[in-house]
Amino acid sequence: MKAEALSGKNVVIWGTGREGMAAAAFIRARAKDARITFVDEATGGNIAPALAQADVIVKSPGVSLYHPLLKGRAVTSLMNLWFAQDHAAKTVCITGTKGKSTTSALLGHVLRKAGARVEVVGNIGVPISEAPEDSQVLVIETSSYQAANFDGRCDIAAVTSLYPEHLDWHGDWESYARDKLHLLGQAAHKILHAQAAGAGVAYPKSSEIVEDFVGAIPNAYLARAHNRGNVAVVLAVVRALGYDADAALAAMVDFQGLPHRQQELGTRANVVYVDDSIATTPQAAIAAMEVYKGRAITLIAGGHDRGIDYAPLVDYVRGHNIGLVTLGPAGARIRAAAGGSAAQDMVDAVAQARGMTPSGGVILLSPAAPSFGLFKNYAERGEAFARESGF
Repeated sequence: MKAEALSGKNVVIWGTGREGMAAAAFIRARAKDARITFVDEATGGNIAPALAQADVIVKSPGVSLYHPLLKGRAVTSLMNLWFAQDHAAKTVCITGTKGKSTTSALLGHVLRKAGARVEVVGNIGVPISEAPEDSQVLVIETSSYQAANFDGRCDIAAVTSLYPEHLDWHGDWESYARDKLHLLGQAAHKILHAQAAGAGVAYPKSSEIVEDFVGAIPNAYLARAHNRGNVAVVLAVVRALGYDADAALAAMVDFQGLPHRQQELGTRANVVYVDDSIATTPQAAIAAMEVYKGRAITLIAGGHDRGIDYAPLVDYVRGHNIGLVTLGPAGARIRAAAGGSAAQDMVDAVAQARGMTPSGGVILLSPAAPSFGLFKNYAERGEAFARESGF
């Protein structure tokens, strides 16, 4: 659906965040007589009457495609509207349970070093409609929410990893995996990390399967085990775009990791404080603990409980004698199986962790759960951890 087709239509934009506002601007520039209404459950009130009057609903990423109020309705998104327009840029959509933000940022970094006019947009925080028109390459970080009903056609799609996540939004693991991998079917060139290919779900057989990069990486952060898959995906995309992979690898030397992703804040009293607030799955938390294997680790974990299986995390904590401080309902479930202590808030969590971590140890915030109910988002949670840790 092109935005021009919305002329004279009742358009309801569900979501009043940055993407919702960008969608309104995009539509108004192309369909000046579209009648636009905003609704947002977060602001309270009954939104059903407004939705009932809509000819088309433009859904923000945080709204579940499976919401009962969307059943049988014409639903689109800013991403779909943008892709329906003519564009000269090569488009690379990157998704994955974990690694999509780092992979997107790293790809943008190496392409800039190669002289390309590249913009990193999408779920990373910049609406796709705000990308400069003269961009040569658009790297589009794509969440499962955005991938679920994507009906555009991109040049390249890549999946970095696939683990159970956002099951409350998608309904179950099968739906989540299907929605995530839907992106590959919309791409001319498909790239899939081997972990995702081995997750037991169907994927296009024409996909290029990549393994973790095993060679030397000129960047200590990217050389960590969990980032080697991200590096492999980036190099595969670079080759598919026609750029030099060896030059791209060399360009990684000065890449700075993104905040809240295994970010070492500093040292206090010979204890290292690490902010990995982005970690919302057991697998991500385990990957973070593996980085500091052999040192005394105190893990701060927990948050909103989505009902996912915490057995792998519990087994790791118990098997490696990890100190544990928990937050929220998910933390209570982890603690019930793994032991540890409960904290009321981040102030309490950091104080408890400090008291149980010996000199030379690591205090690691890697929650294995979303922040909902305790913090606005993972960034606010990470900032609270840094503040209480003295950074």
